[in-house]
Amino acid sequence: MSEYKKAGVDLDKLRSYHSMISKELSSPSLSIGIGHYGGGIRLGDKHLIMHVDGVGTKTVLALKTGIIEPTGIDCVAMNVNDIVCVGAKPIALVDYLALEKPMDDVVQKVIKGLKEGAKEANVEIVGGETAVMPGVITGYDLSCTVVGIAEKLKTGEDVKPGDVIIGLASNGVHANGYSLIRRLIDEGKLSLKDWGEELMKPTRIYSNSVLEVIDKIKSAAHITGGAFSKLRRITKYKIDLEMPDPPDIFKAIEKAGVSHEEMYKVYNMGIGMILFLDREYKDEVISILRKKEIVYELGRVEEGEGIKITTYKNVVLYV
Repeated sequence: MSEYKKAGVDLDKLRSYHSMISKELSSPSLSIGIGHYGGGIRLGDKHLIMHVDGVGTKTVLALKTGIIEPTGIDCVAMNVNDIVCVGAKPIALVDYLALEKPMDDVVQKVIKGLKEGAKEANVEIVGGETAVMPGVITGYDLSCTVVGIAEKLKTGEDVKPGDVIIGLASNGVHANGYSLIRRLIDEGKLSLKDWGEELMKPTRIYSNSVLEVIDKIKSAAHITGGAFSKLRRITKYKIDLEMPDPPDIFKAIEKAGVSHEEMYKVYNMGIGMILFLDREYKDEVISILRKKEIVYELGRVEEGEGIKITTYKNVVLYV
């Protein structure tokens, strides 16, 4: 049994839920099938794209550390980073904040973080909902819904063997896998005192950078829950990645008791966004992105199937 499953999160079960929901809600009127990085419908000659996501159990550590503000940035990032993967420019966002009880300090800091994230992502917060639900919520829960417009969809249908794969560095753990991290902390295997500030770093916002090269890429993948398995959304061809040395926080989590293989099934391992593009655009795209991002040339798309990862320890994994 995986350590993540022991912590209460069964990724295989979640995938089965996603599959069931997609089958139940699929409709010929949708311009993107349910289950991608955003759902959409046609709006004249454009596509209206929507997505909803939250911060997850990172909020528990936010309360323990008192570092609340980054979770507001996380919420914006988790949404705008997703819809840019299908070619959409984020334009508006609403938030949902649920509280166990009135918490003035939490509300003020969450809103400050949301405002900061929205400003960085060039998206307007147009409303939201705040609820107090004792008996249902412990601490607080935070999610957002974003709306964007796409001129042309980038779903990965034209990704082919020979295409180049580049990665943009993450800001750390971002906002995934925190149920497992909390379990390691509770068991005394990972020190919140030593790693608290690192664990509370906000998710990096990539949407502006990706939009700068959107006409030169074929598709993108935001590496979140399920880590590199998300690449199956992009193409059925074989993906061959050589991963860089990750930030120390990932090595600390692994040392605390998570297998090397599982790390690449749960965490971003230092790569928060992956882009697919034709080889002829590689140098130009990397040059543009390096003005704002740390960029890695990770690999290529090949004939065949599967996702092959060569880790920083030179171990070959298939996810």
